[in-house]
Amino acid sequence: MKIVLTGAGGGHFYPLVAVADRIRKEVFLQKIVSPEIYFLSDAPYDERELFNSQIKFIQIPAGKLRLYPSLKTFTDIFKTAYGLFVAFREMYKLYPDVVFAKGGYSSFPVVFAARLLSIPVFIHESDTVAGRTTKWAGKFAARVAVSYGEAAKFFPMKNLALTGQPIRTRLLPPIDFERKYPEGKERKVILVLGGSQGSQRLNDAVFTALPEILEKYDVVHQVGTNNFEDVKKLSESLLRNNPNKDRYFADGFIDVALFYPKADLVITRAGSVLFELAIWQLPSIVVPIPETISRDQRSNAYAYTEKGTGVVLEENNISKSVLMSQIKHFLEDKKVYEETIKACHKFDDSKSAATTIAREIISVALSHND
Repeated sequence: MKIVLTGAGGGHFYPLVAVADRIRKEVFLQKIVSPEIYFLSDAPYDERELFNSQIKFIQIPAGKLRLYPSLKTFTDIFKTAYGLFVAFREMYKLYPDVVFAKGGYSSFPVVFAARLLSIPVFIHESDTVAGRTTKWAGKFAARVAVSYGEAAKFFPMKNLALTGQPIRTRLLPPIDFERKYPEGKERKVILVLGGSQGSQRLNDAVFTALPEILEKYDVVHQVGTNNFEDVKKLSESLLRNNPNKDRYFADGFIDVALFYPKADLVITRAGSVLFELAIWQLPSIVVPIPETISRDQRSNAYAYTEKGTGVVLEENNISKSVLMSQIKHFLEDKKVYEETIKACHKFDDSKSAATTIAREIISVALSHND
């Protein structure tokens, strides 16, 4: 059995790894020969994860269709054309039993080749607004899975399922985990996540209120690898004479698995991390990337928080007083906190999403083998 995974960016890559790991567990349980799993994309993204998950990487050139004026859009037309040729060649040589695609520009050549070769395609859409590639692939895909119910309208209802977001096993909470209001805790902990690349605007918003936040709370701040040195200098200057400076910890990239159990509130962007926060039952202040930059983060943020899991603060409207007000709203009101925990359970399907999708991928692959 051969399975191809494809998708662009960390938000697509790590759910693919989660599914691959569950596929290996499922074939063991079902006593099926272990499959060969490949990742076809324009970049490996995380070579260590690929190695640990026994996934072979094959590079497929891919161009990006930008929604804003750019000379790169013109040159990327040729890159995409070459990528289609390479994808067809590699897919013809592999001839996998199924392709699992998470979307993004780099998945287009692979999915297109699968279409030409009559290889079954299984797609998963993580956002509330379907991307161009997944929307197109949904017209002929053998299976379509979505993380948000709001995305269902972009696909034919046939073979469509609401699965939630695939999450790596190491990021899942214990089966019996139940978050409690941190009553009596000396200092509650706020986790700030700007993504692995960070977010300058989000970091700036936190810094405007940081001295006041540290008067009552501890802060763990993922500032992004690109911003770490600048943020380090800024925080050292800002907190040089602050008696609470040791209550602030910042790093370019942190292992969130270590902090989810200890955090009491999260300030975050509106990417796939929202599903992790939900299954850890963490109240969230969500600051989406503006629509002029990202077409889906704002929609994701509102779809997520309207279930009662947190609140949305628009990037352009964040002030010190507004941010402090929302922090206190969650951390100083036990009733609000407990209601938010309860609302997070509405996303519990993400705990089993990787297993659900893995089993269906195996089923499609075995059918193709028949």
